[in-house]
Amino acid sequence: MVEKDRIDRAQQEIEKRRKAINELANSDIHKSVSNIIIRIGDPVEEILKVADEERCDVVILGCREEGFLTQPFLGRVCDAVLHRIRKPVFIIPLPVE
Repeated sequence: MVEKDRIDRAQQEIEKRRKAINELANSDIHKSVSNIIIRIGDPVEEILKVADEERCDVVILGCREEGFLTQPFLGRVCDAVLHRIRKPVFIIPLPVE
């Protein structure tokens, strides 16, 4: 039950962020999103599995910039996905909250 609540909250947050991106971009990006998938597990492994299972043409990852000295260039998940995936990847820097 607790896990389902966490998933529901995550889905709501994703939807909220997608709407915010759409408003900022003033575009029809919401029409391009066919599905939102949330999985429990190692983020890198789950991203790779879903990209294959869903036959994605491209993967878009949001990446927080942690600072040059603490984590150069990319976060752990973005870096690991980039090194293992065999599909085009777009990395979008996310704002620091």
